[in-house]
Amino acid sequence: MAIKGVIANGNPANNSIAKKVTFKTTNLDNGVIVVEPHTVSGPTPVGTFNIPLNGISIGTNKFVVPLQTTTGAGTYWLKFWLPQPNSSIMYVTFCIKTNGVADGYYDYNTGIPSDYRSALRTWIRDNVSTNVSNAVSLQKNLLFTVYGLDTNQVSSAIQYMVRFTAVFGGTVSVSPTR
Repeated sequence: MAIKGVIANGNPANNSIAKKVTFKTTNLDNGVIVVEPHTVSGPTPVGTFNIPLNGISIGTNKFVVPLQTTTGAGTYWLKFWLPQPNSSIMYVTFCIKTNGVADGYYDYNTGIPSDYRSALRTWIRDNVSTNVSNAVSLQKNLLFTVYGLDTNQVSSAIQYMVRFTAVFGGTVSVSPTR
C-alpha cells in the first residue's frame, strides 16, 4: 500500500551513483561458476570504530548506516540494498533521512551535496587526528558475509569487505574489495 505524498526510491540499478556489487559462486573443483542467488548478512565494522556503527535494518533487504551521531530528518546515511530473492546483486547508495520517501531514506541519484561529502569524510576519519600539512589516506571497512543459496554451507561462505577511503587534502572514493 502506498502512503499518500510519499514516493518510493527508484530501483538502485537505475541510480547513476549507486555502487553495484555482484556476487558469484565458483566450484573450486573445476572453476565453473555456479548460477545461484546469494544471501548477504552484515555489515560488521572491521578495525577501530571510535564512533559506533549504529546501523539499522529497514525492511527485509535494506540496511542503513548513519554518517553522523544525530539521526533525525536531514541527516546523511549509507544504504546497503542486500540481494533480493533470486538475486546476487547488492547496491550501496548515498542517502538522506526524510519522510518524503517510503523507506525513510532518499537516495541521491545525481550529484552528492558537498555537506554529504563532508559528513562522509568525517565518518571515515572517525575522530582520528590528521596532520593537515600532509596528504593522509584513512579508511573505514565494513564486512559482509555472503552465502550462495544452493551451496549454503558454512564452509562455502565468503567474507566481502566494502572499503570507504578518504584522502584528506584530496577526494573521497568508494571501492569494494574482497
